[in-house]
Amino acid sequence: MNIETSLGRIRTQLSGMERMTRILRAEIESQIGGFDPAALDQETEVPNGLASLFREAAPHSPQAADPYTHFAPGVWIGLDQETGDTGATVALKAQRRPTPGGEARGVARLSVNPVFPLARKPRWVTLETDISVAALKTAQALRIECIAFFQIGPGNSAEFPRSVTLNLRLHRPGGKTSDHLNLRLPVSTMPFDHAARVSAATLAEIELSDVTEATVILELPLAGTYTLHLDHFAVVALNGAGEG
Repeated sequence: MNIETSLGRIRTQLSGMERMTRILRAEIESQIGGFDPAALDQETEVPNGLASLFREAAPHSPQAADPYTHFAPGVWIGLDQETGDTGATVALKAQRRPTPGGEARGVARLSVNPVFPLARKPRWVTLETDISVAALKTAQALRIECIAFFQIGPGNSAEFPRSVTLNLRLHRPGGKTSDHLNLRLPVSTMPFDHAARVSAATLAEIELSDVTEATVILELPLAGTYTLHLDHFAVVALNGAGEG
């Protein structure tokens, strides 16, 4: 067995361990809820397209993403269409496994592979998902979770940024929009489990009363040969004690 094959197997095993950790956490929280249901009420998932995609775990064959057209319900790729012919291919590998209780639980990996055919960089390439406005308006604080890594192509010569930006874009009457959060996620070639808290004070500063739509936008590198692999994404509303 050569080194590359061995490392590939180790990476696959690590991915499996990460998925099992998430499953174990969900089972533990379910058990805790049996003793103290109020504890679960302090954390509530904020519905969004990416979370639904991972929960349903229905495979999607590789396809060219049409800019700003849903390739899955509530999920799309944003592409600058005025500077060149940048495109992106998306795919979802997924399977469902039965648990001891008989319930099928899904595991999935979303892969996004941008293609930059021209020397001129686009102004943006983004992975975007809608998010429930009603749930945002009732949240006292938020936690945004993701597990992801970047697979760099062997022929890549571009320099990658150390991090990418995740923003919350709010839409208001009259076509007005505003961007918030500006969270930084590391660009890593190893899977990273990242969680960022949006404090009660920060969320309180964002005026949500007249918001009509909300979108979470992950900005991707604008050059290079790479694929973003995303294994998990969730937005959790924190309410009650400990939401700060």
